[in-house]
Parts: sequence; structure tokens; C-alpha cells
Amino acid sequence: MSIFKARFMKNFIKISVLISIFLAGVSCSKLEDFLDKAPGVDVTEDNIFTSRQNAESYVSTLYQYGMVSIFPNRDAAVISSPTGASSSLAGTLSGATDESENEANFPFAQQWNSASIIPGNIIGNEDSKYHGRWKAIRNANILLERIDEVPDADDTYKAQVKGEAQFIRALSNFETLKRYGGFPIVNKRFVTVEEAKVPRASLEECINFIIKDCDDAVANLPASYPPTLRGRATKLAALALKSRTLLYAASPLFNTGTPFISMANAADNKLICYGNADNNRWKLAADAARAVLDAAPAAGVALIDVPANRDPAIATVAQGNYRVAWERQDNAEIIIADKTYPASSRFGFPWYHLYPVPMGSFWVSNTATLNFVRKYEKKADGLPQTWNPEGGDDLVAKYNELDPRFKQTVGYNGARFNAEHPIIETFAGGKHEKNCFGGAWVVKHIPEGLANGGSVVPSIALYRLNEFYLNYAEAINEFQGPTPEAYAAVNTIRTRSGMPDLPPGLSKDEFRIRVRNERDIELAFEDHRFWDIRRWLIAEEEGVMKGAIQGIKITKLTATTFRYVPYVIETRSFNKQMYLHPFDLTEVLKGNLIQNPGWE
Repeated sequence: MSIFKARFMKNFIKISVLISIFLAGVSCSKLEDFLDKAPGVDVTEDNIFTSRQNAESYVSTLYQYGMVSIFPNRDAAVISSPTGASSSLAGTLSGATDESENEANFPFAQQWNSASIIPGNIIGNEDSKYHGRWKAIRNANILLERIDEVPDADDTYKAQVKGEAQFIRALSNFETLKRYGGFPIVNKRFVTVEEAKVPRASLEECINFIIKDCDDAVANLPASYPPTLRGRATKLAALALKSRTLLYAASPLFNTGTPFISMANAADNKLICYGNADNNRWKLAADAARAVLDAAPAAGVALIDVPANRDPAIATVAQGNYRVAWERQDNAEIIIADKTYPASSRFGFPWYHLYPVPMGSFWVSNTATLNFVRKYEKKADGLPQTWNPEGGDDLVAKYNELDPRFKQTVGYNGARFNAEHPIIETFAGGKHEKNCFGGAWVVKHIPEGLANGGSVVPSIALYRLNEFYLNYAEAINEFQGPTPEAYAAVNTIRTRSGMPDLPPGLSKDEFRIRVRNERDIELAFEDHRFWDIRRWLIAEEEGVMKGAIQGIKITKLTATTFRYVPYVIETRSFNKQMYLHPFDLTEVLKGNLIQNPGWE
């Protein structure tokens, strides 16, 4: 268990009854019930805000409800479901993109693949966090209203708590924005049901609200915390959230006068787009990303780049710069991570969603598609790898030529998985072939320590520094083309990863293709791809979220020679309205929310 979690639990015990009573008052499915003042809540709050110790425990609920996990079903039965029922079939959103295919056919990602998402099933399909976000916002608003009442808290602590509340509120709202567009802005705790009937605000108003919370959080939050409190929001974390928000705001999905589908009432288009295309929004996004990069050194955050580990051997793959960045706890590249999880084996959360069944798990994992593997360039020259549509006998040679990040991300045939499975066999009849539809397993996020029944605390980074080099490069290119600064940002990532620089002289369009591909590789399986392809409006392109998703079938010829043959794993569907989620049907039927286009 993390120190932060342990501290929370120690304090929580002392006021568990009080907080349980409070949370019980806001744990039903109706939006107004999450926002409405529960009977008897004042008594509970009066106890919570009588001391800094009690307030600290309540602050911890912000992180419990408001932190975003790149893994599915974060404490779904406790946090997300108003009924207490677990929605444990969500799988990962990676399986709804060209990155991967789910090992099983029951995860909700498959409903995205078949375009069977409807307003009546979106709460489970959107990642089971809808209700948790509203709880987080309510708790943040309560803290902002009452933290000044704590008698033994000094001004510095009060400012810090306000900053944490502002950060979590902004984070919760951003996660709603990227799913739905404009949302009801809730900036206070409501007393009556009528107060809680808040309509959707315009997209622009919502983005401005998030950015203001980020700016206020930057002003209030500390640069760092003692080691015992790692996982709490910092100035740099708030800057990172601002950067990601402005990147989305500048992207084609929102930065337009013509939405992907017009609302039934054209005047309502303001709920899902700005209503105009403004290139200066890319400048704002670039400046925000630059602010993260500039502030990182003082916060002790830096890219992991040991030259000897840029291209590690298979036997030492766990030492690779790229793998260390996603696997090792509290490494220098992490800006903020979710620290609320205890250690668990492959049979516990989140590993049972990620660890392949042929490796000894029991639930479901993801297999990397050929669509994804094709994105890896050759490390010698940075050129695309050639994959014969008819197949070939040179699979080993092709794998060996790829970007070093490939072997730190994908469990391919002949690769090392961990000490328990030092050689992966995904060829026909191999030990690890069952349900490996793509021909390779996703190894990213599965630490070495899970071998032989080990127990590991998950490293769940919400923001790592690498993202902001790519945010900066993308935004600068869209604003004014591939400047030397844009090149430098991408090449910094490529250098630490053992890849050659991008070729000079790329056009704006060519650079866009390359930086998007770099995001696909660098941020693979970190819950970016599903959202990137929607904000770029490319989800409907063949082989992205629509059309043929390919894998390879592998045949062993000799001890060192293998034949691969591409084949279609699945033909997926994508309807244009899927660029934004539908609002839950029960919420729309209350008459307060205008439904997104195509879902009416």
C-alpha cells in the first residue's frame, strides 16, 4: 500500500462513520442527488471541518473519486456505481482502437467496435466513472466553501487544499468535456433540487471554466510535497492539465464553426464546438505545453535518458529508458500519478485486466494488432517497416529492425515477458498462442515483479513529461508549421528512445503525420489513442476505429525462423455520432440536458 493511501486509511478510520453517513447521502444515480445537499449533511460537515486532521481525510476523498486511471474499472463497485453493483466488463478503450483487440468478446470495448453504443448503456461503456466525477466535483465544492473554517489550519494549508480542490474539479470537468463536449457547470454545492437543474454550458464556457480552475490551482498549489504525500496535485500537475485541455480545445473536433454533425437546433452547436475556427488556439496550446516543459526542471521532473539504455538487449529490456518511464514507481518522468492502489498479484486489480490468460491470469488482456505494429519505424533509418500483405518468412528480422520502444511495449513472438515467461511463444501451437489474435501480447503496464505470483503496486501515471514535448510539437506545427522548436521537441523524445531524428524539410502536413505517429508509439496503451483519433476527427478512417483490424498468424518453420501471414481479426463499425458520447438516457429524460447530435 502506498504511504499516501496508508495515511488516508489511518485518518479515515477515526471519522469513518461520519464520512460514510455523508457519502451515503450523495450515492444515488440521479444527477441532482449527487449535487443536492443530503439530509443531516451539516452535522457531518461540522465534524469534518473541526480539525485539520479530519479535513485531511476528507481531502483524500477528492483523490478517491477524482483521480483518473488509465486502467479500467477503478473501484467501480464503490466509486462509480450508484447501486453498488460492479461494472467489471469495461476492458480497456485500447481495444476499441487500432491499438489492440480484446482477448475476450465480453468487454464493453466490443460495443464500440460494433457501433452498438446507445444512450441507455453509455454509463458502463464510457468507463464507469460518470458518477464518480460528479461526486468529486461536489466534494471539491464543499472543500472550497468550508476549508477556511478549520481552526487549526494555517493559510498555507488552506490555500493548498483550495488548489487541490480546483485541480480535481478541473480534472473531472475535463474528463467530461472530452467525452461529451459542453456540460453543466457546477461551481457550488446546491441546496435544492431546483438549483441542481443546470443546463449544459457552451463548449467555450466550459473550457474557460476549466482553465480558470487550472490557473487558480497553479497559484495555490505547492511545487512539491514530502515523499509521504506523493500523488497529490502540484503546480506542475495543474499546468499539465491546462496543457492537455488547451490541446483538445484547439483540435478539429472542437475548434471549428462546422461540427461533425449539426445539432437538431443549429443554435445548440455551441455546446459541441466553438462556432469558429481560430488558429490562435493552437498558439495557446503551444504556450501551455511550453510552460510545462519550462517548469519541469525546478519540480525535479525530467525525461529518463540513459544513453546505454536507449536500445536495450532483450535480456535487459526492463532497463530500457522507455520501459523504466512507464514501469518504475515514482520515476523522474512522472508529473502526477494515482497513488491510491495497494499492491496486488496478477489476480487483483488492475492486473487481471491486463495479464494474458496464457501467462496465468484468469480474466482478459489485450493483443496488439498489426495495424498498431505497422506504426513502428526502423531504428536504423526511421523509415517505415515493410509488411508483405501475403506474409513472409522474415518475421524475426522485421521485429529486430524496429524502433526499440517496440520490444519495451509489445510481447511479440520470441520476446521476454518476465522471469516466469522468458520467451513468448505466439506461433501456432505455442505456449502463449491462445486468443493472441494479433500475434503479440501487450506487455506495457505489466511489471516484471508480477512474475511467479509477485505482488506489485501499480504505477498509474496521469501525466508524464514525455506527453508535453509532443503536445508542444503538435501545437506549434499547427500554428505556424514545423519550426526548429517543433523538430527539437519530437527529436528529444526520439533520441532518448534510440531513434534517429526526423528528416529535415518536412511540410506542415508531413510533420503532422510524423508527430501523430510519434504519439501513437510513445503514448501507446496510456488511454490517449481513443481520444486523439476523435479530437483529430480520423476515427472513421479505414483501420482506425472502422474497417479491418488485422493481426498475424505465425507458423514455426525452424528453431529460429517463423512465417507470418496477415489476416483480418475483426471488421469494426463507426458511426459519425460516436465522436462524442451520448448523455445517459436517464439524465436526458429529466429535461435539463440537450442530447448530443445523432443520439436524439
